[in-house]
Amino acid sequence: MQNNPLDDIVKCDIEIANPGSNDATFDSILLVVPAPETEGITKLTKTTAISKADELLNYGYTVEDGTYLAASVAFSQSPSPGDVYVVVRKSTIPEVEEGEDEDTEPAPVYEDIRDTLARANREASFYGIHITDFKDPEDVRNVVSWTETQEKIFGFEYTDIDSCPIKNFSYYRSFGKFSGLADGYENGEKPAENEYAALAIMAKCFGYQPGSETWNLKEEATIVPSRLTSDQKKTLEANNMNVNLRYASCNCNMGGKMLSGEWIDVIRFRDWLKNRMQFLVFGVLKANKKVPFEDSGIGAIQGAMEKALSEGQTHGGIAQTSFDADDNEIPGYVTTVPLASDLTEDQRKSRKLPNCRWRARLAGAIHLVEIDGTLRF
Repeated sequence: MQNNPLDDIVKCDIEIANPGSNDATFDSILLVVPAPETEGITKLTKTTAISKADELLNYGYTVEDGTYLAASVAFSQSPSPGDVYVVVRKSTIPEVEEGEDEDTEPAPVYEDIRDTLARANREASFYGIHITDFKDPEDVRNVVSWTETQEKIFGFEYTDIDSCPIKNFSYYRSFGKFSGLADGYENGEKPAENEYAALAIMAKCFGYQPGSETWNLKEEATIVPSRLTSDQKKTLEANNMNVNLRYASCNCNMGGKMLSGEWIDVIRFRDWLKNRMQFLVFGVLKANKKVPFEDSGIGAIQGAMEKALSEGQTHGGIAQTSFDADDNEIPGYVTTVPLASDLTEDQRKSRKLPNCRWRARLAGAIHLVEIDGTLRF
């Protein structure tokens, strides 16, 4: 017998919800590199992701190039990055003028490194920045100033303790690392890997969930620690510089601070939390046909805010709820939103929800310990 379609009685439509995908990343690194010197091989023409150093050999680099060594340092860390982005800084070779030595190849003239970064920013999503073989102080300063306007992190290193390329230490998105005076090496000698010490600590710590890590006391593969006097240690510490030192037979990154003195992990966690909260609130607005301008809709927005903060607490960036000596609760975070009845007609008409606020306590991290004790018979 013939069945009639159930659509005659029960009309059912199912919409496939697509809340959107978050393209922000807090674990990817961009290497700004010179073009390979090998001719006749296709060069990198755009920002490209690699998952191991040997992939660079396909683009004309050799194992002797600084680009290859930098990538090797990054992928040697544990945890190591899944991918590293590589962008070539464009350059031109000036024509030899009449009367000049034609046997001497002129040095390449590179584009402004900020133009390189802007181009890479259009082509890929990255969070950390390292300039591999470009150690000119002007290049470092230009990258520092560019990074300060972005939600990214830049790390640079220097090996002459009396020649830090940065004189202004008020930046919150760049960190420096001294990697000279390598222990066991004579004056004037240094391990080649130490030229990429800032990249090493970045590659390692980007392997941790934002909020779960501190950049202090982290061991870095391939990096030789510095041998410093007490005064040299104090000078670096006063300038908020990172440095590898050896303690208890471990080669550890000491510091974990931005040039300004703010903790690197705090900046990274802040960036993650901002992005996560934006994404979750956007998901509420997109996933629903309408979020009503009533207490129920406002509550949905508040729920998304609290979900982001709860995730931050789970990851270790936000403090857990605690209690004071009088057993009063000290919450790790608090959110407040307005009641629909408290909003003006103009505010409701604008469809913009104001005064959604939150505050949270950072969990922080213990770097130093002071212990006093007494032994008695």
